Amino acid sequence: MDIEWKIVDEHHQEVFVEQHVRGLLWITTAGFSFWHSYPNPGIDLSHVKNIVEAKEVVEAALRQEEYEKPVR
Repeated sequence: MDIEWKIVDEHHQEVFVEQHVRGLLWITTAGFSFWHSYPNPGIDLSHVKNIVEAKEVVEAALRQEEYEKPVR
């Protein structure tokens, strides 16, 4: 799975999976949140302390979603 991050501005980073946008990571003074597009899972970032941890949690959730996807 090819995951790529692109910086939008100092408070936002988009995540792409296989060159398709999958969501937007928000970076604020209050913490981190991930706005995702269907069918992405809800991702709890309340426990992360920095941008590296936030990206790791988002990537793990996206990989888990890919792993659980039914084969057609």
